[in-house]
Amino acid sequence: MKRYWVGVFLVIVSGICYGLTPILAAYAYQEGATVCVHLFLRFSFATAFFLTYIAIFKRNSLRVVARITLIFLLAAGIFEFAASYLYIASVQYVSAGLVALLFYTHLIWVAIWGYLFKGERLKLSGIVGIALALIGLVMLVGISLGKIHTGGIFMALVAALICSGYVMFSNRVLEDLEPIFTTAFICLLCTVLFYVTGRTTGTLNFQISSTAWLASIASAILTGNIAMFAFLAGMKRIGSTTATVLCTVEPITAVVCSALLLSQKMTALQLLGGLVIIIGAALVVTSKKPPNARSDKRLFARLNIDA
Repeated sequence: MKRYWVGVFLVIVSGICYGLTPILAAYAYQEGATVCVHLFLRFSFATAFFLTYIAIFKRNSLRVVARITLIFLLAAGIFEFAASYLYIASVQYVSAGLVALLFYTHLIWVAIWGYLFKGERLKLSGIVGIALALIGLVMLVGISLGKIHTGGIFMALVAALICSGYVMFSNRVLEDLEPIFTTAFICLLCTVLFYVTGRTTGTLNFQISSTAWLASIASAILTGNIAMFAFLAGMKRIGSTTATVLCTVEPITAVVCSALLLSQKMTALQLLGGLVIIIGAALVVTSKKPPNARSDKRLFARLNIDA
């Protein structure tokens, strides 16, 4: 029982850390950082940590990396790059809490793609969950259209769709590779991609305040390192289904922190729509079959977007 509650605690800590992702991005923007600068710093510091960890603790497992094809690395990096850019960029236009709720719909899209393209069956509760989530999405977006930046809403939703595609794609290619290696290489690729993009567009200017630097570094440490390891440790104790349900603390954290720290308040109807999405996602997750190693790796693929 103690092991179970330790797992619950670790997953909640992970969700809180992930929920701070758009909050830290908003702070970085306020202090002069661009999207490319913030994400370049975030991924570069995360990469340094992962590679150091591999060099110290996983050196003997490096031979497995040779099995990865260059095509997979490039595809995974592009997925991660696109989803991360759109997710973080949308914070410039709409509230961090709204962005987190819209991005959280990726769980619903994964279930829909699994049903349409892989023949994965859903229980009645799962179908009800998808319907509720879509209703909540219509409520959230419908209420917001015309009142806030439409482009920001669109970017957050596309980021969720890309994330769901990445999860489905990774389910096939992560069979023989430890998650730490996948994350390290994808973070490294994203570091290079954001550097090249920033240099090409002229948005890679490091003349930013110390607060922007701290926000970017904190994002790498909290969401890229602590959150991931806490989630993996917690998931081993409580299973991937329970862990995913507990991850609802992520959008809740973003909504609460955006209101308290950034004065970005949402209307009562927007909050209701967000709550319906969370309930729907929880129903979808709990309606699936008992988790196995394959489903655990699929779940981990999603974590790379937050890393």
